[in-house]
Amino acid sequence: MHSLSRRGLALSCLLASVALPASAQIPLQAISLTAHAYDSVVSWQERDWRPAGLTEIVHVPGQILVDVRLVADGPWSDEVDSVRANSRDIKLILPDGTELEPQGGYQYWGQMQLNARSVSARRPRNFPDEDQDVYWNGLFMVPEGVSTATLTIGGDDISFEGAVTIPKTSEPEDAADFATFEVNSVRRYRRADLQDGTGSDALHTSITATPGMVLAELEIEVTGVAPNQADGGDRFNWSTHNFRLVDAEGHTMPLVGEGFMRRILDWQFNGVNIGDDAERNVIFLVPEGLANATLLFGETPVAEANLGAANINDTN
Repeated sequence: MHSLSRRGLALSCLLASVALPASAQIPLQAISLTAHAYDSVVSWQERDWRPAGLTEIVHVPGQILVDVRLVADGPWSDEVDSVRANSRDIKLILPDGTELEPQGGYQYWGQMQLNARSVSARRPRNFPDEDQDVYWNGLFMVPEGVSTATLTIGGDDISFEGAVTIPKTSEPEDAADFATFEVNSVRRYRRADLQDGTGSDALHTSITATPGMVLAELEIEVTGVAPNQADGGDRFNWSTHNFRLVDAEGHTMPLVGEGFMRRILDWQFNGVNIGDDAERNVIFLVPEGLANATLLFGETPVAEANLGAANINDTN
């Protein structure tokens, strides 16, 4: 009995030492694998929290910034409903064997952020009638003079390997090129009377401009020209803080927020279909005597605002 127990224990140890087979990686098939190279690029990482309007430039002496973009065929089946790879499992391998990790990427074209992007995609709900490609992009710091590299993606779920040709440097895409912008109207007032809720439970508040200043409300018409979503979406998206208003000397006017129902929100996400337009009211704090100002989307002037043409009222 004792001998059988020892045999059973030995067998258990042997079975425990045999590694279970790892789940098979799904190879991704590239539809396109392209690269752009930049000497420098504007970082949008902290833009929403820098009301002074100062611009952060990414530039590394002796390095170029290589923007790699992959579109792969979705490997969907009855068994495969999602794919994922962490950013740490994504490498750009140089000819000398150096492995580089992505330093940033784009959620919206023209708006680079210093967050490395992972691969993540799900099978369409009405599969197989609908397909969905897998999108990924990443920004790498590559030594000057390197002309080729290999992109590899590993991890538990998927695998990919593809040759990347590194082109000559060019200017990054402009975030404002994906839409047109027009200031339809301007209103100016000293106090914004606001309301949260309706009826007897409504909470009434107000925002009053500081002495010598007024609240300038711009109705901005945004028309989608091209999709800016890096995941293949077909809309143009933007946020309130993507806009700036500057005077003739380039001084940035403080952003109060975006009018929404009876409130002024300090941050609002917006979107419009390509070919369609949408109007949004964005409010800035401006000097009472400022007659003209320029509206910027990111760093790009997109429209002029004739502030002096609007009367100054006590309230909105």
